[in-house]
Amino acid sequence: MEKARISSIQLFLLLFGFLFGSTVILHPTSSAKNDAWLAILLGGVGGALLMGIYVAIALLNPSRTLVEILRDRFGKFVGNAVSILYIWYFIHIASLVFRNFGEFIASVTIPETPMIVVIGIFAAILVYAINSGVEVMGRLSELFVPVLPVVVLIIFLSLITTHDFTAFLPMLENGMGPVWNAAFGFITFPFGETVAFLMLFPHLNKKGNLKKIAALSALFLVVLSLLLFIMDITVLGSNLMQRATFVPHLISLLIPGLNVEPLVDINLLIGGGIKISVCIYAAAKALSQVLGISDYRKLTTAITTFCVVLSIWVYENVLEMFSWAEKVWPYYSIPFQMIIPLLLLFLSLRKRVKPSNARIES
Repeated sequence: MEKARISSIQLFLLLFGFLFGSTVILHPTSSAKNDAWLAILLGGVGGALLMGIYVAIALLNPSRTLVEILRDRFGKFVGNAVSILYIWYFIHIASLVFRNFGEFIASVTIPETPMIVVIGIFAAILVYAINSGVEVMGRLSELFVPVLPVVVLIIFLSLITTHDFTAFLPMLENGMGPVWNAAFGFITFPFGETVAFLMLFPHLNKKGNLKKIAALSALFLVVLSLLLFIMDITVLGSNLMQRATFVPHLISLLIPGLNVEPLVDINLLIGGGIKISVCIYAAAKALSQVLGISDYRKLTTAITTFCVVLSIWVYENVLEMFSWAEKVWPYYSIPFQMIIPLLLLFLSLRKRVKPSNARIES
């Protein structure tokens, strides 16, 4: 295994940056309208539990990547087959985030530039970071991820005089159904996508901090998501928030005498960049282990190029992008995020219990 090591704070920042990712554009709880705050809280609890499953799998299989765990628990043939499915899943996530980034930048920031050019330049920068190794990715997260909450706070405070808190009313007008659906969406996007970190957890230098890191990153995301939602709904109101294509862009235009549009772009560049980097690293590392290639870097350029092509091909337009994220993605992700990890956890616990039973019987 690659001997690179990352510190607890670096893994925390990578996880937080990954979770933030493109949630600022897609708003996974927006279907709950003015009750989205409740969906964020419920989804946050569910998401933290799901991340707890991934942490438990990592702690029960120390120093092993997802591919090695799958081979160990399911056997080499089935393990490799499931690993290939996960490689596709990580590539798919990276492609969708590329498209989120491209749609936003090519629609509101530099509309004269073709989207393929925007995504292509971004991809070239990310390949350099991924090829530099997981340690460099960790150091870059230390440099850039702290900017994310600072930018959100600047925008929130800039609009402090325009907040209308009656926008939260009426509460639960349509019952708990939309809230549960939105909470489920929030669990699968972004919490469940952290299953990709099963390829990075072995690089943590102090494994004992893993539970605390996962819990803190989930808590920080919930707090930041609540802050963003409060800002959006109290400034725009529920109806306008539902109709707006890119809420962050619309919010940034409402600040009197101050242009904060570049700050929104910076947040997306950082969050999206980390999420794409982690997914491509996980896919390249997993594929190198399946094929028996010693260095994952031989595969990153090819995988990134495929992601760029897939990101252009995957949607016809921006409306299809939002529809897929809300209606299809949560159910498509269930096997990767829940069913297979639960099986791995069960088999890992069973294997740990077996030796002690054998000693008692002898």
